[in-house]
Amino acid sequence: MTLRRAVLPVRFFLITLLLLLFTVLFSMLASRLEKKASATATEDQPSFTAVILDAGHGGEDGGAVSPQGYAEKNLNLAICKQMEVLLRSNGIETVMTRTEDILLYDKSADYHGKKKALDLLARRKIGEAHPESVFVSIHMNAYPLSQYHGLQVWYSPNHDSSLDVARQIQETVSVLLQPENQRQVKAAGSNLYLLHHLNTPAVLVECGFLSNPEEAERLNDPTYQKQLAFLITLSLLQSNFSSQK
Repeated sequence: MTLRRAVLPVRFFLITLLLLLFTVLFSMLASRLEKKASATATEDQPSFTAVILDAGHGGEDGGAVSPQGYAEKNLNLAICKQMEVLLRSNGIETVMTRTEDILLYDKSADYHGKKKALDLLARRKIGEAHPESVFVSIHMNAYPLSQYHGLQVWYSPNHDSSLDVARQIQETVSVLLQPENQRQVKAAGSNLYLLHHLNTPAVLVECGFLSNPEEAERLNDPTYQKQLAFLITLSLLQSNFSSQK
């Protein structure tokens, strides 16, 4: 037997073992979340019909930039596109606030000095146009001190379900991807315009810190982006969707 032939069964065994491990972990998490949902469910619990995926920033507004030059706007959109595919494959309607590298201000209006404000207003209108949806805004974090890392979820205080969705996302990512992440969800203040104004379930997910060089490399990795997209989507699927196909 050649060395190459001997290696193949070993690789097959390792892949099988990893798949089994992930299956067990996801089963444990699903059971955990299901028990939590059952314990907190009420008769008037709202049902959601769609997910609005809001890729933060875009166009002239690049958002945070890592030491390596990775722009937040591109990473946000990459994760939203991955989530769109996953949600649609599970029969969930999705609405993307943007699908390309643009800001959403009206080019025919007097936008000088008001691009960001008009962009946020346009995103808010998209959220308000779908009152039975969950609004999920994807962002990246940054801080002057580079040691900070880890996903952080903010929730809108205007709707009770926002807190539930935020907790599910934070817990899912912490258990399956970032076991060292001890962050807690936080209520949004007036500085987070969309979450402050939307009256539908709404969360903002800071997927990690671009100011941390090691985490920035992970966030720029397509495989890691897929993992984040999968786990955020898994969290959303724990919610009460009324129009699954």
